[in-house]
Amino acid sequence: IVCFYPMWYVFLASITPYSEFIQSKLMLWFPQTIDFQYYVAVFSTQVFANALFVSVVKTVVGTLLSVLVTSMMAYAVSKTHIKGMTVINALVVFTLLFSGGLIPEYMLYNQVGILRTFWVMILPSALSVFYFIIMRNYFAYSSPKELEEAAMIDGASEFRVFFQVILPTAKPMLAAVALFIAVYHWNDFYTYMMFIANKPELQPFAWVLRRTL
Repeated sequence: IVCFYPMWYVFLASITPYSEFIQSKLMLWFPQTIDFQYYVAVFSTQVFANALFVSVVKTVVGTLLSVLVTSMMAYAVSKTHIKGMTVINALVVFTLLFSGGLIPEYMLYNQVGILRTFWVMILPSALSVFYFIIMRNYFAYSSPKELEEAAMIDGASEFRVFFQVILPTAKPMLAAVALFIAVYHWNDFYTYMMFIANKPELQPFAWVLRRTL
């Protein structure tokens, strides 16, 4: 109840007339009057509708790409018996502690041609170092090695083992990571503010809400 009621309260506030809502001094459990004027106002406004569409596409594409790229790299680096993987792991973790800064990042995006485009909100976050560490530890210590070895003995390639054996057994971990990544993409307006800013057609919903409130 403690976790559910705040979300229910916000939902009730969105379908209750403002005059009735502010007069309610008790906790609301069910609406007395239902009014969808706020939803009509949001979806009938081009700015809100476009921003909502951008955020949905950004969240879906960004989450899928980030989970795919991060999980593939984490699985590869978890194979420490392969020469060079320890060095790659150290280099990736190094970027979690030290970064080049905003100006080099801006110059890099400009040189690769994604500055002021939709992809600047997707591609730089395709590899999440924090979730890379979580996935790497899972693949190294919790992934069923017996199933992997059995598949390789039967002639399966590394890609087939990863997609048909490892990922299905890692669904709980992938679901949790995907949820956190999706929340990040949905709430992210910093990327737009720093690297796009002058293209209203690409502004996400979080940025519109920030400017509105």
